[in-house]
Amino acid sequence: MLGLLLTAAHLLAAIQGAPPQIITHGARTHKWVVLSFDACETRKPAGYDAKIIDILTRTHTPATLFLGGHWMETHPSQTRALAANPLFELGDHSYLHPHMTKITTAQIDDDLRKTQAIHRRLTGREATLFRPPYGEYNATVLKEAAHFGMQSVTWEVVTGDPDKHVQARDITRAVLRQTKPGSIVIMHVNGRGWHTAEALPAVIDGLKRRGFTFARLSETLK
Repeated sequence: MLGLLLTAAHLLAAIQGAPPQIITHGARTHKWVVLSFDACETRKPAGYDAKIIDILTRTHTPATLFLGGHWMETHPSQTRALAANPLFELGDHSYLHPHMTKITTAQIDDDLRKTQAIHRRLTGREATLFRPPYGEYNATVLKEAAHFGMQSVTWEVVTGDPDKHVQARDITRAVLRQTKPGSIVIMHVNGRGWHTAEALPAVIDGLKRRGFTFARLSETLK
């Protein structure tokens, strides 16, 4: 109950203009876990690991995906398909994955505005969740995200999947060792989670065996 009250307080604070808060996990009141996947893209093209989505869909596992603006532009059909899948909720992940604490407020504003516009054009709705690139944020980043109607989200469980040397067994071990009720797990669906699809079935099965259920992030904040 305390976790739910704190979340409600954060939402109220954002509405009333108080400093927005960063979300690192959902409420601890249920034994649930949030699998989150980033689809980030800089000016260098990124890909799309459809195997991850196939596994989530086949196992009926809900997830929260944070999509970069440029990634959505280069993957419009995939973006629309993800938005149409009721298992998933979509958040924003900046336009070109900058270090947002090192750019100006005007640049942050422009980035978020552009990304929301792409999100709205491709999905028919705006994002209510935002993951700052690299997990870097300050009061200005949180305030600007809130200005665009988004709560800022990082994570609690790090898989290390963008590292080519992190094998599937390492990802599985990290998730099963670190996950607690309400945990947010970060992985990548842009083709740079090198062994993520390989690890995902064992991650899902292992968490289920430990009594966890899967939820979209917004469901854990109610």
